[in-house]
Amino acid sequence: MPYRAVVSGELAKLFGVLSHPIRIRIIEELKREDLTVGALKDILGITHAAVSQQLSVLRSNHLVVESRQGRNVVYHLRNPALAIWIMEGLGFILPDTSEMEKMRSAIKDVQNAWGSETKPVKAIAKKSNTKTRVK
Repeated sequence: MPYRAVVSGELAKLFGVLSHPIRIRIIEELKREDLTVGALKDILGITHAAVSQQLSVLRSNHLVVESRQGRNVVYHLRNPALAIWIMEGLGFILPDTSEMEKMRSAIKDVQNAWGSETKPVKAIAKKSNTKTRVK
């Protein structure tokens, strides 16, 4: 079924555009308000050229639209729901709490098993009076 291949290809293209952290930050900043390159530069703490480059990618993929306000070019999201969709994706990157609890438990088990057999690093360092020379 070719329509599935077309849709999958378009989604992969969108994910590719969203794969850069600066582009995600730009989208999230534009969710709140329309901004100029200069304003984005100040917010993101990157160069004017870097902002322009990322906006160019977003613009060429029809995610960001520009408009003129006097001498200024102002950018806004073509579809603000994109920023909401990205924020909903945070749930996929949060660690699984059950996995975190297993890791904490494993760490405690290792500390209990190894902790009684080893001396703290500070105690070993105090006993050694040799000085290390840096060459």
